[in-house]
Amino acid sequence: MIEVALYGILRAPMMTLGALLCERAKNDADRLAFAVDDARLTFAGLFEEASAVAAAMAQAGVEPGDRVVLLLPAGLDFVRHFYAIQLLAATSCAMNPYVPEETALRRAQKVRPRLIVTAPLTPSSQPSSYDLSRQSPDAIAFLQPTSGTSGESRFVMVSHRAIAAIQRSSEIDMGMSPADILVSWVPPWHDLGLVRFMIGPVSWGGSCHIVPPAIQTIPQWLAKVSEVRATTTGAPDFAWRLAARLVDPAKVDLTSLRHATNGGEPVRLSTITTFEERFGLRNVIRPGYGLAEATLGVSTARPGEPLRTDARGNVACGRPLSGVEVRLAEDGEILVRGASVFAGYFEAEEATARTLLDGWLHTGDIGSLDADGHLYVLGRKRAMLKRGGAVLAPRELEEVALTVAGVKLAAAVGIARETTEEIVVAVEIEAHAETDSERLALAVVQALQRALGFAPERVVVLKPRTIARTYNGKIRHDVFRNALAAGELDEAIVFSSSGRANAG
Repeated sequence: MIEVALYGILRAPMMTLGALLCERAKNDADRLAFAVDDARLTFAGLFEEASAVAAAMAQAGVEPGDRVVLLLPAGLDFVRHFYAIQLLAATSCAMNPYVPEETALRRAQKVRPRLIVTAPLTPSSQPSSYDLSRQSPDAIAFLQPTSGTSGESRFVMVSHRAIAAIQRSSEIDMGMSPADILVSWVPPWHDLGLVRFMIGPVSWGGSCHIVPPAIQTIPQWLAKVSEVRATTTGAPDFAWRLAARLVDPAKVDLTSLRHATNGGEPVRLSTITTFEERFGLRNVIRPGYGLAEATLGVSTARPGEPLRTDARGNVACGRPLSGVEVRLAEDGEILVRGASVFAGYFEAEEATARTLLDGWLHTGDIGSLDADGHLYVLGRKRAMLKRGGAVLAPRELEEVALTVAGVKLAAAVGIARETTEEIVVAVEIEAHAETDSERLALAVVQALQRALGFAPERVVVLKPRTIARTYNGKIRHDVFRNALAAGELDEAIVFSSSGRANAG
């Protein structure tokens, strides 16, 4: 067991995560903290079991300030080990455990960890102690790998102070409280899964039921929401789309939900309206915008607010969170300032200096603000398309292409030519589908012409898993554009806007 000296007062103005867990264990000992099926952890149980794991880590040489990489699946073992690291005043770095072992270990070594956890440690009965009252709120609680949409993943340094700020915003803007019941389906090595669902319950005093994240567990996810009468959950847009297709609304009751986050990728109006109509909800699926560098959240639609869209169909991601300032640079880049902004990239001073300028986080995303302060996010700055002097978001073309039967994934990119930019829409065909590529390309051209009033210079039909993506499924527009421009892709068909179809 670890003996912990807490701050002098029960509720300090700023507490580290280890101190917060201690407080929960003392004052909410028997309240449910986390559960996976029938396995349950109260706050007192979590503190006791995390303490035993922390003692084992200490015996393995982990000291305050050290980095510990977690390569563990979602579940109670992940929770125990994450909070063991916090009790030791060390720094966690959770990574996807399902990538090839060689890749996982190569990524892990980039943060020079004291310990890499690939399987649950055997809890120790040896006593250990550390005085958490000496840990600064500005210490780094965890490193968050970025998604790598613009290149190699970096590691975002998130302090306890930033975590406290974002959790306070959630209390104010989303009404999070001890009465909330969460269901987590998002992996805990993503910022939404970690900050909202692994850290949130200890911050607010609520409870969280964990469902293993996978496409095949989407029905289980919604069934758990129905079973425990959850108030809060969240997922990227694609998961809500799949859930509407895979789950029978007659078998679940989701009306207990009051706030369900839709974020992590471009939000589609059709996704939200289809899901809510199918499951009898209204203004519950909440579009939001955030990034790891902002410790998860920048803006969100508040519970009960009606959805907003602009003239081009972009969905508003709500107003900035409390304590967060948002403004736009001259080129439309979204800039963010507030206590929840990260402390910098791990051992990457130049990248940090380019991203944090004069106190503002330069997100690399392009957006707009309406008269009421609602934020519309168009996409990555480098991915924007130019046509006739106007700027287009790739999403505007991609979403239309995805309405065509047989299209599994779409990516729109601009390729620089001598005097102009050639807009190319690439689509991947459904796996194992017998597809007439020429007919499919023509259907995509016609759909874009009807919806947007113009067709791209080219539509390229590709085999499945050709379009470059990050490990969590986001399109890497830069990488894909370069491969397309260099002629490195096996194009099944190229359909030009002039009407000529040519084999690739």
